[in-house]
Amino acid sequence: MRVLGVWIGMLVVGLALPAAAQDSGDTGSRYGSSLSRVYLAHQRLLAVRDACAQAFPAQAKAGEKAYAAWQMRHKGMLNELDNRVTLMIRGSSKDEKDYMRNVGKYEGYVLEYRNGERDELLAQPRDGMEKACGEFRSYLTGSGSDFNREYAEELLVIRQRKLTK
Repeated sequence: MRVLGVWIGMLVVGLALPAAAQDSGDTGSRYGSSLSRVYLAHQRLLAVRDACAQAFPAQAKAGEKAYAAWQMRHKGMLNELDNRVTLMIRGSSKDEKDYMRNVGKYEGYVLEYRNGERDELLAQPRDGMEKACGEFRSYLTGSGSDFNREYAEELLVIRQRKLTK
């Protein structure tokens, strides 16, 4: 993401998960904000992919291929993040009905966030956007797109908490 610089415009990296999925206390706060940081970074990748595909349909296939390669390299981490978010939501829910309601709220929040990021990118001047989309595809397929390295500190905080079923 750093390759794209200002064009992507990192909005608020430390957005917290919705209150329904937050833990209390300092340890929970660090866990929640770290999990949120990495999870939303992935959502930003999806937003950039979608914005580039929408702005340049002829390049959409190349963008999807680059993202698919990135996704395969990060499959384990992405599954872990999904599991952790699910467990946080489940842990803060009173019962199954509350859990389903909280999941719906969270999924709505994530979709709204991702669509907002995409729309902000699409609102940027088109000159330079095509180059930025090419750089984004290169970022996804290059060694600079290693979330395990880029978010090592956050993943360390996250992984201090055992992943239980």
